[in-house]
Amino acid sequence: MRTAALAALLLAGACSPRREPPREERSEAVEGLTLSQSQDGKPAWTLRSRLAILREEDHAADLDAPVMEFYRDGKAVSRVTARKGAVDTATRDVKLSSSVELDSFDDRSRLTTDELLYTAKTGRFHTDAPVVVTRPGGVMRGQGLDASPDLTEIRVYHQRSVLTGPAR
Repeated sequence: MRTAALAALLLAGACSPRREPPREERSEAVEGLTLSQSQDGKPAWTLRSRLAILREEDHAADLDAPVMEFYRDGKAVSRVTARKGAVDTATRDVKLSSSVELDSFDDRSRLTTDELLYTAKTGRFHTDAPVVVTRPGGVMRGQGLDASPDLTEIRVYHQRSVLTGPAR
């Protein structure tokens, strides 16, 4: 009986599929990561993160407290901050998450949301998450957004606006 059970176990082991060893994912921690992109020799944006975990095989880096600054004619026009983020090192697309705030310096606009994607190819931000855009003249709330980095062009989807101004 014992021999039959041992033979059954050996036969089951011989018929089971071979298991590949788990793929070893290579990652590297980098303190003080800085990435930048320029256009026509002038800075377009700079991304900084106090800590980044580079995942070579995925062409990605996970970011801790990322900050992006956007420039026009060599001057900073906006800054976006978040608690977390990720950058695709091949496309330079940046996904920001958790307490995302985008401030436009020119018109003092502020965008807040929980998730924001910057697409390097188009140079625009996009999200499907709830958003709040605060401007000196009012507050706009909505679900989803497409915007330029300096907030001069904003399309808020499913919006609700509240205008503020002097009392009449």
